[in-house]
Amino acid sequence: MKKYSLLILLLFISCPDCLAAPDLSVYDDIEGVRIYRDNENHSVWYLSPARPLLNTREDKSPDYGLSLYRYLGRKGTGDSGSFWVKGVLTFGFDRLSDSGLSGKIRKALRTKGINSPRLKSMPVSASKVTLIFADQEQVREAGIRWKTGSMVVPLDKDTAEILWDAVEKGQTLVSVAFEEILTGVNKTDDEWQDSTTSLTWTVPVEMDMKAHPDHFNKMDLGGRMKVGYTGLDVFCFDFIENLEENLYAKIVEVAIPTTGRDLVETITFKEGGDYRNRIEFKLAKDLDQPYRYRITRIFNDGSQKTSPWMEKSGEALLDITAYKNTDDIKDESEDESFNP
Repeated sequence: MKKYSLLILLLFISCPDCLAAPDLSVYDDIEGVRIYRDNENHSVWYLSPARPLLNTREDKSPDYGLSLYRYLGRKGTGDSGSFWVKGVLTFGFDRLSDSGLSGKIRKALRTKGINSPRLKSMPVSASKVTLIFADQEQVREAGIRWKTGSMVVPLDKDTAEILWDAVEKGQTLVSVAFEEILTGVNKTDDEWQDSTTSLTWTVPVEMDMKAHPDHFNKMDLGGRMKVGYTGLDVFCFDFIENLEENLYAKIVEVAIPTTGRDLVETITFKEGGDYRNRIEFKLAKDLDQPYRYRITRIFNDGSQKTSPWMEKSGEALLDITAYKNTDDIKDESEDESFNP
């Protein structure tokens, strides 16, 4: 008898239609927050994500920044005629709710006849952030909700230069539009069916170079190069762009030829870390010889893949991003062991 009871219980638990989920047809707006009722337990309510707000820095200035990196090849380094531009826009967003918000919502629910209300976070299946200014638009998508903290948005050459020119001429209004897909269920023909709905917010950001000059940075990478250059700027946007699932870290080893042996320097990129690092070699590089580099990808399960050593002639920068469907970086995309 116990076996049959256990079997019935397991079938009940494993039944998708029996699982508790937000009922997207039943909701209420309390204290500026939309909440959805559970389809099974009407004392349980799900809170939608909080509205994103632009944060402030320690000096009370708005938390945004724009960096423009440019590189023009030189005859002396063997890459004359090459031109590289990358822009990076950063924002700090706050999505923390008022500390007393949950208590206010519970109190409001009790006044509606719900004696012991319980609150949960609304499940989010996808997020989309759209950067809009003038007639330009750039979209980023992810499979999670956006949280409080910094957002780094890489900009392509055209978008970066247009935005920089705009802020140089005066105040520029940039809009950051958020859309999040909320998951739940709806009842159709007496059966619960998986369903989704979306919430959207738009945050205006006034970028003012005159008022906040320290928020803007324009760097000519080639201009930093010394005779027989000893420095190399390395960029990696994989983690910002979510280009590879389950990637934990990306390590690049750079070797420059010196008398007797190669001089090797190593840089590690991780989620939440810097997208740019600079190697300062202790010895000058022979400009007549290319430098070599190889990349090791480490995954969340502990496994790793290492590319063969590759050569690059000249160039005071190295972009190791594993771009998808683009001709921006040819060396990596042509190497099968690097991009499986």
